Amino acid sequence: MRRTHPSSSAAQLALNGAGKHYDGHVVLDRVSLTVRPGEKIAVVGDNGSGKSTLLRLLARRETPDSGEITVAAPGGVAYLPQTIGLPPEATVQAVIDDALAHVRSLERRLRTAERDLAVAGPAELTGYGALLEELEAAGGYAADHRVEVALHGLGLPGLDRTRPSARSPAGSAPGSRSPPPSPPRPTCCSSTSPATTSTTRPSAGWRNGSANTPAPSW
Repeated sequence: MRRTHPSSSAAQLALNGAGKHYDGHVVLDRVSLTVRPGEKIAVVGDNGSGKSTLLRLLARRETPDSGEITVAAPGGVAYLPQTIGLPPEATVQAVIDDALAHVRSLERRLRTAERDLAVAGPAELTGYGALLEELEAAGGYAADHRVEVALHGLGLPGLDRTRPSARSPAGSAPGSRSPPPSPPRPTCCSSTSPATTSTTRPSAGWRNGSANTPAPSW
């Protein structure tokens, strides 16, 4: 499997004659596909036709038995499986954060770097700038807004993020309105995002080593 380094300037997503089988059963056979930057695609097919396998290959969760896969994504690749390994009591916010694990990790690293900016040297400032660029490339600043847009499109605006993702409305009081269901879990999401994490962009002065960079509010 060929992998282009994620820092490559040009995004690429392509399969060339990719094949995959399990225990002798062929699931994918000589699949070729190219997705250009900015394109949106949907994978449609019968159960067992290989949709999830194809997405796992593109997300680099598995490797093909034959053929080549090229994935170059400066902002990283996000993958949300159909079945998430979270306990039933996990909140809606936990499910969202799990889907945005890469963005959340960048946000935590950025917070740590910001605490040390007052005494940061050239190397630390360079690392801080690299983190900012990586977060922006991953769509981190707009991630929470996109979650709100997606929930609104699903008919779930204002969904309570603290409620358990598997909560049943059976205990609702008579005549009360049942709470909305948890948002559907897609098989793959590229660049999803959670609830509001407002990351304030630093002023231009950080590159010159100024220590008065505004700390973002989390």
